[in-house]
Amino acid sequence: MYDMNDLVSFVKLVECGYLTEAARALGVSKSTLSRRITHLEETVGQPLLLRQSNKMHVNEAGTTFYPHAKTILGAAKKAQEQVDYLKEVVSGELNVGIFSGLVRSWFPKELLAFSEQYPDVQINLKSVTQFEETKECDVTIWLGETHASHFKEEMIGRLTCSLYASKRYLSRYSFPISIDELEDLDWVNMHHFYQPQGDIILAHVDNGDRVIKIAKSNVWTDQIAMQLESIVRAEGVGILPDYMVEMREKHHPGEVIKVLPQWELPPLPIYLLYPYGSQPKRALTFLHHFRKATKQILK
Repeated sequence: MYDMNDLVSFVKLVECGYLTEAARALGVSKSTLSRRITHLEETVGQPLLLRQSNKMHVNEAGTTFYPHAKTILGAAKKAQEQVDYLKEVVSGELNVGIFSGLVRSWFPKELLAFSEQYPDVQINLKSVTQFEETKECDVTIWLGETHASHFKEEMIGRLTCSLYASKRYLSRYSFPISIDELEDLDWVNMHHFYQPQGDIILAHVDNGDRVIKIAKSNVWTDQIAMQLESIVRAEGVGILPDYMVEMREKHHPGEVIKVLPQWELPPLPIYLLYPYGSQPKRALTFLHHFRKATKQILK
């Protein structure tokens, strides 16, 4: 049995020709794309591509396999479209997973709005931190890198984050702070949106990339709200989602300030994870609702 993620990755890589370009188009890392191709080749029983640096060339087996892979994907899509019209009633039980760091975000408001609009849907909500936990859910909203699974991975956008500190904390220093001073500051690093202990990479449009070493805080949590509160209490500099700071700014203007705004962290992908094939109407409606809702905060 072929993994659909593997087939999608193979077809995209054949069409793009380059590992970097195909990974970008799929919204995954190059390592994830390479892992999928390797898994597909193991399933097929022979190599399908010849690797030359970042360039990928289709060998004879790959050329033969390519149209069949497209046929399988096309048949799956057509089957989905043909059965969707049969599911008119939006009702029943839906097991939803949400990445733990997004629990206190735009998500609760949208979940309640969905529930109000579709009162016959019984939602069982679970926060997830480990990717393995997603297998227990019908639909999961996941942040960051994915792993091998039997779920369809639909990237719906990228979450932007920046360095922030409280106005009170920054008053102790000559503001603005330079990039060379960052490692000497106090750090609030309680959450694993990025590297928990070690390095973060900041990018500048003119000055390139800069690696900054940061320490892990004594308190470690999957709740990003605790990170925010520690920063507000002037305990140091830390990473926060930009949308979260924008929401707080409406009620506490000027309390939290972006540090070195010209230096950017890599945006984090957000995925909708759900099984391939036929989905009940309640799942399709939920997916549509959250695709629309996330457009306002994601790149």
